[in-house]
Amino acid sequence: MICAIYDLLGCTNPDPEPGALLEAMRESVRRLGATVVGELPVLFQPHGMTCVLVLAESHLVVTTWPEFGLAHIDLFTCRADVEPELALLPIHEVLGCTDVRSQRIERSMPPYLPSAVAAEKV
Repeated sequence: MICAIYDLLGCTNPDPEPGALLEAMRESVRRLGATVVGELPVLFQPHGMTCVLVLAESHLVVTTWPEFGLAHIDLFTCRADVEPELALLPIHEVLGCTDVRSQRIERSMPPYLPSAVAAEKV
């Protein structure tokens, strides 16, 4: 599992067209090897947005704060064909960020119990 957050600082295009940001997010998901099952762009006044892609493998969220030249990315997935830092480059590019800070977060999973899985199939 990957649970990671990214602070994108010094964004030169911190309030892009929602369609451009969503397309960059879709490309990032494609690079991860994940599947989009839902989208929700929410625009704020006078500016800024939160765009959510619900994935079959969890979610990708981008929130912008144009007044600070800032954006945050929240990624949670059980699948990644490439390192998330590489997959998220289209988002970095559309926002024009000059500095990225990242953190990986350990998430707990229940232990794999083959007998429990076999019992569910009966």
